Amino acid sequence: MRFATLFVGALAPIAGYAAPTELAARENLCSLKSPPALCKPDPTVTVEETALRAYKFYRAFVVDGDPRTMFSLMDSSYIQHHAGYASGPGAIWSLFCNGNKIGSEKSTAWCFDAATNMSYAQYSTTDRWRWVDGCVHEHWDQNERIPKDKCYKLPTTTP
Repeated sequence: MRFATLFVGALAPIAGYAAPTELAARENLCSLKSPPALCKPDPTVTVEETALRAYKFYRAFVVDGDPRTMFSLMDSSYIQHHAGYASGPGAIWSLFCNGNKIGSEKSTAWCFDAATNMSYAQYSTTDRWRWVDGCVHEHWDQNERIPKDKCYKLPTTTP
């Protein structure tokens, strides 16, 4: 498996990933009672594809403020390990449906650890997600740390 140092700041374009347009990135979906689409677990999803999905999730959640993409990468049985929040994507929909951005790539960090199938996003806190069959399945955000020596290196394209 390929590992690299922690992704911090602007990255080279990632093969297979197109950043959403500014209009789509700021889409407010709060008129919907629940996420428009969720991830369907697929055991054939590879580590490489999961890493790319983890990067897309980070971008949607932290950098782009794209609730449609963010929730399309979460499965229906999403488990929340934060006291005060119930499990299931619907329990946090109202927090993210408005498309607010949390930070930029320059002020945040991202990592996918292929050995544990965990992804991380660091901004004012550090979140950790476990991926199962290509979908976000679980979330933690208490005393998390990015495993800087285990971050998966995504394939890049030249600009």
